[in-house]
Amino acid sequence: MNNMERIPFPSDQVTANVSPPTRRINLGIKLPGAVIILMLAALAIYTYLSIRFSQQALVDTLREELTSESLTQVELIQSKLLVARAVALELAAFAESESIEEAQLIRMLRSTLARNEDVFGSTIAYEPDQFMPGVTFYAPYFNRQPDDTLVFSDLGTPENNYFNRGWYTIPKKNLTTVISPPYFNYGGGEIWMVTWSAPFFNKNGSFRGVATADIAFAQTQETVNSIEVGRQGYAFLIDSNGIILGIGSNGGEYKTMSDSMIIAAFSEKTRGWIELVTQMRSGKSGFLEATDPRGERMLVAFAPIGLETGWSLALAYSRGELVSSTTQLRNTLIGYTFAVVLFFGILLFLFTRSITEPLQKLRNFANRVAGGEYEAEDRIKIQTRDELEDLGNAFNQMSANLRQAFGTLEESVETRTKDLSRLANELRTIAEVTRELSVIRDQGTLLNVSANLIRERLGYYHVGIFLVDDRGEYAILRAASSVAAEQMLARNHKLKVGEAGLVGTVTRTGRAYIAQDVDLDSTHMDNPYLPDTRSEIALPLRSYNVTIGALDIQSTSRKAFAESDIQTLQILADQLAAAIENSLLVQRLENALSELSKSTRNQTREVWQSFLDGMGASGYEYDGLQIRPMPTDLPPDVSDLLHKGSPVVLNSADEDSKNILLVPIMIFGQAIGVIGLEQDDASKAWGPEQIAIVQAAANRAALTLENARLLEVSNRRAAKERAILDATSRIGAAYSTENILHTAAEEIEKVLSGSEIVIQFSDVQVPDAEGGERHE
Repeated sequence: MNNMERIPFPSDQVTANVSPPTRRINLGIKLPGAVIILMLAALAIYTYLSIRFSQQALVDTLREELTSESLTQVELIQSKLLVARAVALELAAFAESESIEEAQLIRMLRSTLARNEDVFGSTIAYEPDQFMPGVTFYAPYFNRQPDDTLVFSDLGTPENNYFNRGWYTIPKKNLTTVISPPYFNYGGGEIWMVTWSAPFFNKNGSFRGVATADIAFAQTQETVNSIEVGRQGYAFLIDSNGIILGIGSNGGEYKTMSDSMIIAAFSEKTRGWIELVTQMRSGKSGFLEATDPRGERMLVAFAPIGLETGWSLALAYSRGELVSSTTQLRNTLIGYTFAVVLFFGILLFLFTRSITEPLQKLRNFANRVAGGEYEAEDRIKIQTRDELEDLGNAFNQMSANLRQAFGTLEESVETRTKDLSRLANELRTIAEVTRELSVIRDQGTLLNVSANLIRERLGYYHVGIFLVDDRGEYAILRAASSVAAEQMLARNHKLKVGEAGLVGTVTRTGRAYIAQDVDLDSTHMDNPYLPDTRSEIALPLRSYNVTIGALDIQSTSRKAFAESDIQTLQILADQLAAAIENSLLVQRLENALSELSKSTRNQTREVWQSFLDGMGASGYEYDGLQIRPMPTDLPPDVSDLLHKGSPVVLNSADEDSKNILLVPIMIFGQAIGVIGLEQDDASKAWGPEQIAIVQAAANRAALTLENARLLEVSNRRAAKERAILDATSRIGAAYSTENILHTAAEEIEKVLSGSEIVIQFSDVQVPDAEGGERHE
């Protein structure tokens, strides 16, 4: 081939059938466009995730801050309530003194109220006759005026009748310090208040009265209203009935102490607000997002006030205010995104040109190769010092390899054909092994080969085949394949049916069982000979719906068997059971045939022995001139060989002796005679062909002799039957007793010639109808 010789390609034959490519988008536009789109998508996703994560971070931070602030405000409200509670307890302790004068009591009330500016008023109310005998009502009361002066009044009047007021009856009933719900104090301060009531007792422990400390509820309301929750948020306080006790100005228009937050929660604008109110009423604390009755999405932290008040405080932060804080971040990220995309888009467009030109060269080169226009000296030249240059070199190498590939194609096809032929041969070998297994007749060989094949082909740790004994008590290991197989078989390994291990369970139930992890399976029984077992499957060997044994397979891997393996392996077990049953049937048939053959040989020997005993001579010799009788005695060792059906050649070292060939005459496996042949020339040996001819003659002689014996026996039987029939006919023709006896004697004498025949009557005793006997 010269330098300009053209290389033929298979494409030369199909080029005319290929339609010209349609015009597509230039790679110089597609590549930067795709990169810019991907970059836009990545930046958009990044912007979206950044905003989402920022919002979530703000929500998490807000959760912590609102929760902390709600707890702080709860502690502030609790502190003011606890001050009043301490005042009530202090007055109750003072009232438990044995001797208190009225002046001392009034001074105590005044001084205590003066010291505690958060307390609106206090009283010590006594039971009848407890302050002094004859006094039914006694309850001096001081309350604080707006100018901080203290005013005295007497609650111990029949008109007030404080014995029926809740601040008195509840602690009297419960005998413990309690706080009252908010109530409006008519005739006193004309304000909403709550009262701490502490019972006090005499020295005998009997109830004596109640000491109180009143708190203006407006203080608590001011605390709630003053809580700032962002710019648009608010705080609110409700009781256990959902009544709004206080709410910030941003929370909406509500009438405190009467409006219900429960009713407001059922507004069409709310989402999740009723859940919030329900949790607050039940005394729970937490944080959730809900839409308030105004339709504003709020992030709410709430906590109970405690102290058995039933109140709950909530701080609501506007979700819109939170979102607005991320708007600037979003706008900034979007601006940066467009700037980055524009900048890199220009760079990519310029950079793409350095890629598309070498690719254009590669495309033209590929088109020439595909179109069959490639010459032996054509090479693509790309010098970019990057992967494109490597790609050009790869194209050049590919063209060289392509030229070489056409030269070695036939060799490659031949090699591949040999590989496929080898694979087919291996599969055929496996099929032949399986077929050989199905024709094994001996049960022991069948079981051993089955166990070994299953273990070798499937790669298991141990395979054992158990058969149930005749009594159905034990499953006995009959064949195994593993490192411990010989030891287990030597010790006659067996398992109790229905009790011991998977095999015992399967032979009782007739259903397969899998132990995915033998350490956790209670049915599995540890075998010291198989310490590496980690999973096990046992499958029943069934014959005509009767479980005759089990196929036990063990693996060193946990979970080596699946439920789907049961169906596959059960087919194998059923085939094995059928083969076992067939081997048992074959064995029974062979035993029956052996017994029948033995019986036939014995019968044949006895019949022929009887037949030969009736012959004058049992052996004859032909010397080429005449036939004469001869003795039939043979040495015992020669006789044994002949009875086994083997021909015997007798050679002697003497020159005068002859070579003798003895061939038994066999009928039904029993030797009834011998054909003997002698050679005058002792140097000649009996050849295989000669022995075969003599054996064929002996077989034909055996058949002829047996037919002759049967014919003679049949003739004798026919003659006997004919004689009996003739005698019977003559005896039956006689008409008197005397003639019958004479005829019978004559006929018997004809059959048994030379015998003396005697026929006589004897005296026979026959029972009569009446139980006696008569002689005949």
